[in-house]
Amino acid sequence: MTVQGDRRGEGVEWRRLGLIVLLATLVRLPLILLSPGYDVLAYRIWAEVVHAVGIGGAYGATYPTGPESAPYHYQPFYLYVLRATGFVYAALWPGGDWRDQALASLLKCAPTVAELALGVLIWRFLRVRVAPQVAPRVALGAAAAYLFTPGLIWNTAYWGGIDAFQALFLTLGLCATVGGATVRAWPLATLAVCTKLTALPGALAVIPTALRSVPPRRLVAALVAALATLLVLTAPILAAGQLGAMRRGMFDNLSLYALTSFNAHNLWWLLTWGQGQRPDTTVAFTGLNYRQIGRLLALLAACPVLYRLWREPTNIPRVFATSAFLSFAFVMLTTGVHENWAYILFAPLLVAAALEPSYRPLYALLALTFLLNLALEDPPLHQFVADWSIIRQGIRATRLANAAVQCGVLGWWGWKLLR
Repeated sequence: MTVQGDRRGEGVEWRRLGLIVLLATLVRLPLILLSPGYDVLAYRIWAEVVHAVGIGGAYGATYPTGPESAPYHYQPFYLYVLRATGFVYAALWPGGDWRDQALASLLKCAPTVAELALGVLIWRFLRVRVAPQVAPRVALGAAAAYLFTPGLIWNTAYWGGIDAFQALFLTLGLCATVGGATVRAWPLATLAVCTKLTALPGALAVIPTALRSVPPRRLVAALVAALATLLVLTAPILAAGQLGAMRRGMFDNLSLYALTSFNAHNLWWLLTWGQGQRPDTTVAFTGLNYRQIGRLLALLAACPVLYRLWREPTNIPRVFATSAFLSFAFVMLTTGVHENWAYILFAPLLVAAALEPSYRPLYALLALTFLLNLALEDPPLHQFVADWSIIRQGIRATRLANAAVQCGVLGWWGWKLLR
């Protein structure tokens, strides 16, 4: 094919990708503009407080009381998003009450942009980094599959969840890892963890490949770059003398969800037969409580999978599949888990599925179980069926079945990675 033909082909791909992104945006717009959301209800309060006290004072500030309010307890990155969003809102709606749909929509925009960017990243990585292995239609199909996964749309455009940020940073870090750019990969993984700690299990996948294939000098540079990233993110908090408040806020967050399963259909939901509200500090076996057992199980699931990655550090599908599995094992085996914590596994899993077709049915199945978990735990649904005992029983049985299926998937996936 001539150079001119190559350029025409690339132009067609870009136009098709642009159409996919446009359609994905149009699907999300009604949810962004019209639905008040759920997670975003607290984010509106956080945005008002951060606008008033700045990033440095957010952890030590006084927050309003009420069912929709809680002190800021996420990691530092989202403070910057709140600060920027609050600035835009104050400029466009001076005198606004900080509780309206306009602010809710603005707060949904940033994670939605990150989600759309992640779809483009998946396409670009597959077409540029591993182009000989992936046909153009597969790369475009992967981008479309990600951007039209219903549970991801539900979590971001409807609820207003911010998991797209950590997913974007983690996936960028994994792409840099397999490209040998460890000095770039580790700061990106740090950004993911500094968005939400739930990114930590999946971020562990950047370590074995780096340790096996990168010279010590570059490892030191990567570590310094990661620490510098952390320092820059926390600089306003350190300057305000709020390090202790930040530490307390994040540790207090653990006690907010000290339950065997907050509302995730995981191992603990199944073992407690849907009674996930049981405190996870209850002693269960040989002096260990549920929380300790869950963390031990997650560690036992992670170690052999990371060892296999250590033995095959240049296997690109394995790098992405391992990251996704570690995130899934954390969701399925630890306690206090929310229904949307599995969000972060879908982008790495989709890259693995594009490169290794045996993962494609797994992606489709987890997309379904994730959507079911979100839908069956949606707060308006609880209110709607409050007086319908038969429907509640059906929902309860479906939740248990969903948990059982996901437990089975975890076992099969672990076996696949270890065989």
